[in-house]
Amino acid sequence: HPEWPAEKANQPFERLPVLVERSNGDEWILCESLTIERYLARVFGFMPTDLKQAALQEQMADQQADLAPAFMAQLMATDDMKSKQIDEFNTLLDRIVKEHGRILSRNSSKQHLFGDQLSYADISLYAFYKVYIVYLKIYQSNIDEIVKPKLTPEIINLILSIEKEPLLAPHLSKCDSMAAVLTSKAF
Repeated sequence: HPEWPAEKANQPFERLPVLVERSNGDEWILCESLTIERYLARVFGFMPTDLKQAALQEQMADQQADLAPAFMAQLMATDDMKSKQIDEFNTLLDRIVKEHGRILSRNSSKQHLFGDQLSYADISLYAFYKVYIVYLKIYQSNIDEIVKPKLTPEIINLILSIEKEPLLAPHLSKCDSMAAVLTSKAF
């Protein structure tokens, strides 16, 4: 964006994204994606008030975030390192998918990771798989072929149920549907 070089120094830590709240003439600014996610999850009641339960959901989001550097490393690796970086990416992805399955299997409500209501963890999981199955195809055309086969039916059902959540459906319907991608014959 053309204004970014001039604006960069005005942003906290010179980073984006930035959330700006204005109220009664006061301005409050928050940056860093995961920090903004967690703040908004608390504001809108998607984060548990119990500190230990909230920490479990935040831990899951942090583990998912760890996959981004591994994805970039395998994408940018030189030929001599490509195989090693792909193996590291797949190992970490397998670990994350396995943990999602473990958390889901422990919850009696198979429509949510924790408890029986939509939570930060559910939204985070949905966004995680949407990024890796839909949006990162512009960087690696076969990424969906790597990620989709690893998903269990339970994880797929959770993703599809999140897309149908009354609070999210009006917003998610404005972008690519995971239901269409996950239920296609190619899957």
